[in-house]
Amino acid sequence: MNYSTPSGKAARAVRSILADRRESVETLSEMTGISLSTLKRRLLLATPFTIDELGLIAQHFEVSIIDVLIPINEREAAV
Repeated sequence: MNYSTPSGKAARAVRSILADRRESVETLSEMTGISLSTLKRRLLLATPFTIDELGLIAQHFEVSIIDVLIPINEREAAV
C-alpha cells in the first residue's frame, strides 16, 4: 500500500480522525451514508476516495476538507 499518494494521505487522515474521535468505521459509514464496504476499500487503498465522500466525512467530523486530505502530522511539518 502506498500511503504517500493523495489517496493514501486521505486514508491516513481519515484513519487518524477516526482514532482521535474513537469512532468506528461502522459508525462513520452509518453517519455519512457511505457503505461500509466502500469505506473499508478506501481505507485499505483498494480504491480512491471521491471528493464527495471526503466532503461527507469532513462534514460529519465538522472539520475542513483539508483535514481529511492531509494527515495532521504532515500539515504541521510543512509549517
